[in-house]
Amino acid sequence: MSIEVTTVDDAGRWNELLSETAGAAAFHHTGALEVFEAHSAGTCHRLVGLKGEEPVGLFPVFTMRKGPATAAVSPPPNLKLPYLGPQVLNRQSPKRRRRDKRNRRFVDACLDWLASEHSPNYTSIRTAPGYDDVRPFIWQEYETTPRYTYVVDIDRDPETLLSAFSTDARRNVTDEYDVEYELTEGSIDDIDRIVEQVEQRHAEQDESYPLDAAVVRDLYRSLPEGVVRPYVCRIDGSFTGGVINMEYGDHAVRWVGGAKVSADLPVNDLLDWAYITDAMERDVLTYDLAGANNPRIARFKAKFAPDLVPYYRLENGTRTMSTLSKLYGSLSG
Repeated sequence: MSIEVTTVDDAGRWNELLSETAGAAAFHHTGALEVFEAHSAGTCHRLVGLKGEEPVGLFPVFTMRKGPATAAVSPPPNLKLPYLGPQVLNRQSPKRRRRDKRNRRFVDACLDWLASEHSPNYTSIRTAPGYDDVRPFIWQEYETTPRYTYVVDIDRDPETLLSAFSTDARRNVTDEYDVEYELTEGSIDDIDRIVEQVEQRHAEQDESYPLDAAVVRDLYRSLPEGVVRPYVCRIDGSFTGGVINMEYGDHAVRWVGGAKVSADLPVNDLLDWAYITDAMERDVLTYDLAGANNPRIARFKAKFAPDLVPYYRLENGTRTMSTLSKLYGSLSG
């Protein structure tokens, strides 16, 4: 039986189906997709693949126009989203051949829908970690580039995890310091401080940072309580540093923040450890450090005993139309 693709307009239905996937992040939630649509030049299409009446997969994709050209992107650019892309539901057959066939038919049906409804000149997709069978895109002549992130298994007691850390990371989170500081989960009021600090750090390196704090504030309001979790460090009562994590189900992503700061203690190590130990109490199983592609940043993240996990950048378009990506900003993540 072939797979039919349609769009899901009912937010509750989309989120219900999303709960049946294994690798979805908070970015796939309807509340997030609506915010991304509002803050981008694109239109979000929440695609679902149906085998008869049975849902088999979900694929949020945004179409964007620039003059006569159309791009299809997932995730949309300039929002600093690490990935989005398709997800398959946990209704898969245990037999490899059947899983492969269903995944291929789902992807082919989604790409056929895009071609029929929007005829994109350029398509860019970054899959989420865990969606590892991108062969249907390769067979459709998509240029495929492996990317990597670090994922920490936090489904263990704190001492066991701590013992797996590098020596300096273990020392940084257990030493005592001669300053008065506190590590707390913040509120929406801390979002601007965290984003501004990241912007300043990028400016010091002559780099731009496109994410507006308004996007993160809107996510905080639109997503269920506890999905957007700002963590902050204060020294002598003053904001020193922070990180914004996205927590969805048993999976968390270290999304925004963690800028290098001048302080008499290892602020970012302490923030990560504070979040990890709190998340353990909430039965979160994995903590995605959101990227291991930059050598300098990878060295920092590797000390937390993570697993190296691939995801994929998939691109399709004529040589001329591929330059469309530059009109929308970096799509490489």
